[in-house]
Amino acid sequence: MAEDKKKVPMPVADDEAVRRQLDQQNKLYLTPKHYAAYILSGFGDKNWETFNGTNLFFFQTTFLGAKPSILSFSSAVCGVMDTFDNAISGPLIDRTRTRWGRVRPWLILTLPFWFFSAFVPWILPGGMSQTAIFVWFLALNYIGSIANSFYNPSYQAILFNLTPNVAERNRLIATDAYVDLAGVWLPSLFPFFVDYLPRSIPSRYIFMGGAFLFIASVVIFRTYGFFSLKERVPLASRDEMNQINIIKTIKSVGTCRPMWVLLIKNFFALGKAVGRQVENYFWLNCMGKISLGTISGLFTGLPSYFVLPLAPKLTKKFGLRNLAAGSYMFCGISYFVMWLIGYKPTSNNLVNIIWIIFALTVCGSVNSIQRYCSTALNGDLYDYVEWKTGIRNEGTITAAMGYITLLTTQLSTILSGIIVDAIHYKPLLDANGVLVPQTDAKMLAGIWTIFALGPAIGRFMKGVTLLFFNVNGKTRETMMYELARIRAAKVIDTEPAEDKNQA
Repeated sequence: MAEDKKKVPMPVADDEAVRRQLDQQNKLYLTPKHYAAYILSGFGDKNWETFNGTNLFFFQTTFLGAKPSILSFSSAVCGVMDTFDNAISGPLIDRTRTRWGRVRPWLILTLPFWFFSAFVPWILPGGMSQTAIFVWFLALNYIGSIANSFYNPSYQAILFNLTPNVAERNRLIATDAYVDLAGVWLPSLFPFFVDYLPRSIPSRYIFMGGAFLFIASVVIFRTYGFFSLKERVPLASRDEMNQINIIKTIKSVGTCRPMWVLLIKNFFALGKAVGRQVENYFWLNCMGKISLGTISGLFTGLPSYFVLPLAPKLTKKFGLRNLAAGSYMFCGISYFVMWLIGYKPTSNNLVNIIWIIFALTVCGSVNSIQRYCSTALNGDLYDYVEWKTGIRNEGTITAAMGYITLLTTQLSTILSGIIVDAIHYKPLLDANGVLVPQTDAKMLAGIWTIFALGPAIGRFMKGVTLLFFNVNGKTRETMMYELARIRAAKVIDTEPAEDKNQA
């Protein structure tokens, strides 16, 4: 009985409150400003990640005199240290309650730590000892990893809190995915500055200038996103949160069927990852030139520009789960048919190249649909957990997803190495050290099998796995109605005054 007295009674929503919540789930909240704020917040990060990933290692070894082994060792040690903050970041984000929302504060609170870890490597002096370099980069990497452990789940989670209207949310996902198709072209222009700016400017300063430009863009876009975005999904009160401790939260998430379906589905990315690991082997040995992979990439991404805008309409017609499962299975079957036909159907090399480009274009024709569905399915998962527990736990779920992604990446690297060793591949070099394509038919067939059959199995199994995702059809309709009751009981009117005026 004493235990019952401590419990905070859950509020009960009347029919009128539920009706208003259902209306809110169908009205439009996002203006062009909100679309721009969310997309730009990620746009700055994507450009920085591309620039930093391409140039930092070169900068460190060229201008700071860092040994590659020292940089690798500091990164490995940081990865071990990073396990702790990754484990606690999700539950802490889920339990945050502020006047600015639950996840939005982390977009700005992490910014000083990220800025320090990103800016300092570019201004360190040359001539430091290797021990000093190790200590500096271990500290900087760890400070940056702490910032990212809280920022990345928050940025992903805020997408699913911007609007209670699922259709509107899916349109935002599709728009963001479409902008991503343009790629991160700004960092690709940077080498022209290195090559063509006046020689009187030291190269180090050119690299530093590029870094400062992209760092500034991240700061500006993240700050803009913080002030422009709003969370509109009502949250549980602190008293309700206290009834569900972190252990119970982890347990409720860990026993969630839709989450495990998505985790297993993400694990099957192993197939595509292994195929990607041997792409250069394929283009060099089976087709004759690595550069043909670049040419192929110009064509294989074209269908996405035409298919992706149809994603929200296809979702309404077939259902999100079915659209996702169908697109993955179509892709898997396409890769399998491509493998059966082979990489060399004729003795004409031009015909073979055209065939491979055509086949890969078909295989990748719904890649953008898959990216859209993967993000949207996460939204259904978060809603499902809220439905079952009354609490939104995007942070904890995102942390679990991150561990599976890390595991898949590591396994794909290990598995690729084992497979390449199994086919006894050894690179051939001419007298000048230039790579020469292999001619052994058995070895070429082995490379082709990895290149084509790995993605075929991985994509098809992703589709099969998604058939067990039970947030679909009537279950999903029931969930959305009962979510309206849950949210109405928490906050009777979640509509901001400015949104009422817009309506």
